[in-house]
Amino acid sequence: MDIGQIILIVVIVLLIIAYPIMVSSRNKKERQKLDEQTNSLKRGDKIMTTSGIVGTIVDLHQEGERKIVTIETGTAKNKGYMSIDAYAIYSILNDNFAPNDAENKNQPKVESNKESIKEDKKTTTSEKAKETKSNNTAKTEKEVKIKERKSKKEDK
Repeated sequence: MDIGQIILIVVIVLLIIAYPIMVSSRNKKERQKLDEQTNSLKRGDKIMTTSGIVGTIVDLHQEGERKIVTIETGTAKNKGYMSIDAYAIYSILNDNFAPNDAENKNQPKVESNKESIKEDKKTTTSEKAKETKSNNTAKTEKEVKIKERKSKKEDK
């Protein structure tokens, strides 16, 4: 065995040992974050579940080792109530129904729908104009090439 093979074996053994340690530490951090979020829940919090259901917490209670959350969903006319496990909550929302995480504070706020629709229309119009211009340019270039070919054929 030469030195290169020995080094390769040592590196592989170290990776086999280090990988599970790194994965378990990452899972531990995620679990702690989820536990902190679950323990910070209170009545009146607006939440979003992992399946995308948005509602307001109206009741919290323990059933054995599980924390059960009852949420109110829907509008004034069509209210509904659901009981879910606290670990099914994806995030706690602020009044604008945006995630209330510290990580998302650096992101810009969501614009109103009317403004974004106007911008989409402007973008679409300008994109169409660019496409039309590039198509016309391409057609012109093709026409020039075709004329050159015809003139070469006529010269022969």
